[in-house]
Amino acid sequence: MILDRATVIATVKDIVVTEARAAVEPSAVPDGEPLAGPLLNVSSMGLLGILTRIEDAFGSAVPDDLFAGRSLKTVADLADLVSLTAEETPR
Repeated sequence: MILDRATVIATVKDIVVTEARAAVEPSAVPDGEPLAGPLLNVSSMGLLGILTRIEDAFGSAVPDDLFAGRSLKTVADLADLVSLTAEETPR
């Protein structure tokens, strides 16, 4: 499955802002915004919630092997993970 990058980024930002309970519009969050930075302040438990919401939003589970050697530090990292998950999903 191929996903439009703009749609993935917009959806991920919406999920991150909602889960972080940040007082900012999702569209105002830069793609490179640190998840654990002062704007979003996502904890490790918050990251788990974000990943669950991402799986629900895109209708596919994130395979454990996609986490190997990968760090999820920014909004763009999460969007990249969604894109990789879509590539791994059988058609």
